[in-house]
Amino acid sequence: MTGIELQQPITDVPLIFFDVETTGLEIQAGHRICEVAMLRWEHGQEVGRINTLINPERELDPQAAQINGLQPAELNNAPLFTDIAPQVVQLSQNAVRIAHNLPFDESFLNMELCRAGYPPFTGPALDTLELARRLGIRRGSLSLAALATTFGLPAPTHRAMDDVLTLRALFDHFVNEMISFGIITLGDVLRFARGLRPNDPEPEAPPPLAAALATGSTLRIMYTSNSNPHPLERRIRPIELVVEPNGISVRAFCYLRNDIRNFLLSRISAYLPDTQPE
Repeated sequence: MTGIELQQPITDVPLIFFDVETTGLEIQAGHRICEVAMLRWEHGQEVGRINTLINPERELDPQAAQINGLQPAELNNAPLFTDIAPQVVQLSQNAVRIAHNLPFDESFLNMELCRAGYPPFTGPALDTLELARRLGIRRGSLSLAALATTFGLPAPTHRAMDDVLTLRALFDHFVNEMISFGIITLGDVLRFARGLRPNDPEPEAPPPLAAALATGSTLRIMYTSNSNPHPLERRIRPIELVVEPNGISVRAFCYLRNDIRNFLLSRISAYLPDTQPE
């Protein structure tokens, strides 16, 4: 793990807090980033930031405009994501990425990076929404705004940098809580986000899944979901094992849904080799 060690205290690890505003919710429908903010934090202080509107080269959905308050004219005069992509990559090097509802923000960011000719982000990342769940917070909504109200933090506004500043304060609050439980290092926090306390053993994966996890390769599974009593084939790229109250799951990119999903191991009836070309 270049530049980042799992044994480092989480308070010493370089962190990238980020948030994006988008023209709509669905990447599959062609929606794109229209604002991005990133804040790099090292040893208790800010060392760099990006805060800019982005010309999304498409219309902003009325629902999105109502939420973030952005106007077409200000987006038309903003830079393209391609123009700022080198800064995004440079600022994020050798840092742990942090967002609230990470899969949403990072899927849009990775899509834009790929369009600009850069590889998607890899390496350690943390989701404050997932950490809130693991910390047992059950006070209604776990949205960033609701959590800010609960803990007396600066209110987010659905503008990217305001939300990033709230995110950073929320993560600081969570770090203090985790340290009180003996969750101190980056490795501890990454395991905790997967449902594991420091002394809990790693869950075991069936050999085909373990091999896919080790190599980053894809595989096909036969999976029975809540909505269908009959097993259906899914093509997935496994990411990690997570422990939930109802059992062990594999978090994976699902090619059917074009999204990151959790699949309970107890509901996987078969593992099949994937012969589909990338």
